[in-house]
Amino acid sequence: MGVVDLHGPGVLGEYFIKRQLAEWIPDDIRRQLTTHVHTWVQPAANLACLGTSTERINWHGTCRECLCQLTATIETEGAGQNRCIDETGHHLHSTLSTQAETSNDQQAGFSATCRGRTRCCKCALTTSFSLQLPVIEPSMSTALSTARMSMHSHHPTQGTRELFGTVSTLFKLIKNACAGNTKPIRLHGDAPRRLLKFDAACNHILEIMGFELIGEEFHPPEIVRVAGEALDKTNSHHDVRLTQVRASLLFRRLESARLELYVWAGQIQRQLPRDERQALFAPTMVEDALSRALGTRDYKRAPSGKLTLLMATTGAVDAKHTAAEDAYRALGVLDDVSDALVKWAYTRLTEEDQSDDPVFGPHARLRFDSLVTISAARASKELGVLVANERERGMVATGAIRSACVALFGQPQAEVDTIDSDTVREVFLARVAETTAPKVRMELAEHLAVLADAKQDVALKAYADNVLSSLETSAEIELGGAAGVAAWKGKVDTWEQLPVGLKNIGNTCYLNSILQCLFSILPIRAAVLSHGDSKTWNEELCLGRNDGGRLLTRDEIAEALKFVKRLKHLFEALVTQRVEGWAAKRVRTSSGGHPLAYAVAPLAVAPDRELADMLLLRVGSSTASTTQASSQQQDVDECIAQCVGLLVRALPPPSLMDASDQDSDLSGPGDTWIYKLLSGALEVATERVGASSKKTEKPLNEAFLNLNLNIPGEAADINDCIDAFFAPSEISGSDKHDTDAMETDTSQPGASAVLQASSSDAGQMVRRSRLKNAPPVLCMQVQRVQFDMTTMRAFKINSHLRLREQVSLTPYLHFDGAAAAHSRRHELQQRLRTVNEHLKALNVPIQTAAQTDNAQVSVVSALERVQAFMAGIGRWAELDDARSLLADLPQSASFITSSAENVALQLREMSSALSQARQLWEDELRSTQSELESIYASVPQDDTAYTLHAVFIHSGHSPEFGHYWVYVRDYVREKNLVRWLKFNDSQVTVVDSSEIFGVVPKQGEEAANPYYLVYVRTNCIDETADFGV
Repeated sequence: MGVVDLHGPGVLGEYFIKRQLAEWIPDDIRRQLTTHVHTWVQPAANLACLGTSTERINWHGTCRECLCQLTATIETEGAGQNRCIDETGHHLHSTLSTQAETSNDQQAGFSATCRGRTRCCKCALTTSFSLQLPVIEPSMSTALSTARMSMHSHHPTQGTRELFGTVSTLFKLIKNACAGNTKPIRLHGDAPRRLLKFDAACNHILEIMGFELIGEEFHPPEIVRVAGEALDKTNSHHDVRLTQVRASLLFRRLESARLELYVWAGQIQRQLPRDERQALFAPTMVEDALSRALGTRDYKRAPSGKLTLLMATTGAVDAKHTAAEDAYRALGVLDDVSDALVKWAYTRLTEEDQSDDPVFGPHARLRFDSLVTISAARASKELGVLVANERERGMVATGAIRSACVALFGQPQAEVDTIDSDTVREVFLARVAETTAPKVRMELAEHLAVLADAKQDVALKAYADNVLSSLETSAEIELGGAAGVAAWKGKVDTWEQLPVGLKNIGNTCYLNSILQCLFSILPIRAAVLSHGDSKTWNEELCLGRNDGGRLLTRDEIAEALKFVKRLKHLFEALVTQRVEGWAAKRVRTSSGGHPLAYAVAPLAVAPDRELADMLLLRVGSSTASTTQASSQQQDVDECIAQCVGLLVRALPPPSLMDASDQDSDLSGPGDTWIYKLLSGALEVATERVGASSKKTEKPLNEAFLNLNLNIPGEAADINDCIDAFFAPSEISGSDKHDTDAMETDTSQPGASAVLQASSSDAGQMVRRSRLKNAPPVLCMQVQRVQFDMTTMRAFKINSHLRLREQVSLTPYLHFDGAAAAHSRRHELQQRLRTVNEHLKALNVPIQTAAQTDNAQVSVVSALERVQAFMAGIGRWAELDDARSLLADLPQSASFITSSAENVALQLREMSSALSQARQLWEDELRSTQSELESIYASVPQDDTAYTLHAVFIHSGHSPEFGHYWVYVRDYVREKNLVRWLKFNDSQVTVVDSSEIFGVVPKQGEEAANPYYLVYVRTNCIDETADFGV
């Protein structure tokens, strides 16, 4: 067959298979199935048939939804197993008709078929396609499905069983008929009647397949008898009869129906329980087989991390697509292709554009819009370069044109070309005259340049360039060199330009949260960024610092310094990307020339893998491999401790530190500026309280990096958790025995008797603690992970924890100080619990026929309903019809009326009394909550007042898996503005404070709760917490 002339834009080969072929719906099918996409399957084992030879057919598939049959025949062989001549793959131009050709051609064998062809514009591989309409149309299958399902509307699974039984029986009958079985189907047979039902829907399908109802039997078509004779090899006319059967249109329809019934039965049984499915009806997906036959599978794919939007291969074609989906469709590529293939497709479509204006016309703008959208969605530098080149050539994105029109004219303009250039200039000058702000004028000039490019007006473009030149300075358009990022740092609006996110490189959500928090602590960030000054860190590898009572080796110091260096590179990247992101908004960007078009993809930095591995190796066992460590998720507190440990090891020994930061004999980590920043101290006293004596041991000092807080109840306040931490606690039996053993030397004469006597009257050991030293940065870990000794498994407590923006540690400076300072708060909390119990008691359980679980309803409402019901009975008994009905009963209608009225009156009085009580309790609840909130809010601003800075969230019901993110308080002192930022890996967003300080958990996120808290001392928050650049 000669080369065909196929017009229209080309698409990549795999896109043609997965999109265009899947969406090739004949008009007759489209009228029956308004939303449909083909899914191609084939029988798991080839079914024997008498059809014509298929040597030239390279692929065959049946849609499991509409039962259309698609056949692909390669007409012109390509090079190397049908692969294209280069690595970009086939670029196919196609014609796919949706109008079926009806034919009685005995050789063709198909009653209604749509035709299509494709040709590769590079290697000339030509393939023809035929899409045969099903014998069993969708309307028929829908009618049969409706008939079976309506029989069991209360039990859908049983309806599915009935439907499967009918379809699988029809398949077996047609299979036998194709094998020459002429036995008729008896309508009154037990099995046929039970399986087929012989209702209108089933009979219609039998008639479509050529069966004829004669009396009480369905007889197969005459061709079945001929097929039986053809298969009889003892018949002298065997070959002639076989040829006649193969040429018969009726037999081909019967064969097609058999395949359709097989696929249909397989589709139905997917809805049945697995143990009821039959292995016979298990068609396999064959879309990949077509890809292999045409040689379209081998194309370059983008890395999985760059794919932000995936197009669905199933669903409604006519449904509204996202911008990214439409962009991929416009370029004729799948969303997993590499950036290089996107570039190639864009360039190829431009070369093949046969429109009047292929450079700046409507088709060119559509392609450029698609390129901009894909580039922004992928945050691709390679595509960004192409966008910039096209922008320099004069291409403008539609979104930028629309935004420019809104900025200058107040509304989008239908056709920019119809606007006079003088009008554009006059409107621009009017807008510029309305403001004196350089920023606003710069943006208006950008809009003017966009419209000049869109109109392709040389004079207007020159005018816009002159305006921009007068507004821009060399520093504002230069991003590189010494005058680049450094020149922009002082100009960045840190309120408008959000910080940069961190990419998840494999179970590192907790690590990303920690790194963002460390970056926000100004002393740590400043010290890390100063690496290289030979003063802040031990870059000379000098010995002299201890860790755990031993001297650090040079190898350990070098490894710690490597960590600091890696951390510095990460912090610098966070600063640089934020500055460049701000600078890019202030100048003409590559995304259509409009500042708003640039901020589509979030800015994010990937942490260095070695940086992550260094931490993970220390969290895991010392012998763990790098691969094992990098894939294991760790807790926040463990990772923070490792970060702090590495930073401390990298500090110079005391002999090299400033005199103000050292004592003559100190070399441990506790006296470094890092520990002074993050570590506090407790004074712990052990007291023996007995029946005859009270003895207090000498207090001991305990350093801490974080306070381990337990949650005392279902809905606790952070202040309650701190109270519980500092509350006196009883020492367990084993700890008490250890204490007694240490106090008594059993080697001395009589020690055993003394120990026995003391243990009999030892009393109770009580542990008390107070805060001795409050650090500038106070960390608290919420002990949500507990261990169940019954199941021997860890579990997570998901109780809600109410956080406070400020807390005070002043009461905890003294032993038992919280008990006295918070006595009123504890009294109010107890009163709150009592009132809540009263209100809860006003609910009664009810159970309805439709609801097996007991629901709660207010007893007041229940009494009101019963009272209304009894009053209704009294009114009913007074009706004439009711009196005649009650005439033969022992009680008269008047007795029923009076009894109902008495009961209704008593219920009304009871309801009124309970309603008044409920009102009093609700008023007391509100007043108690108000007073309690005022106590929580009254935080004295002294040296122990703390402001919440960061909240680590763990989302998940189990401690073994889940996801971390962190909320960080962002304060811009120049503007005196406060907001909360959510750092969720790459995504950085501004959130409402209710997400952090909510009274109840957010609906649907009950398992996402605070796990680790960072508070900063309020009087030093300006020099401690900062998210600037």
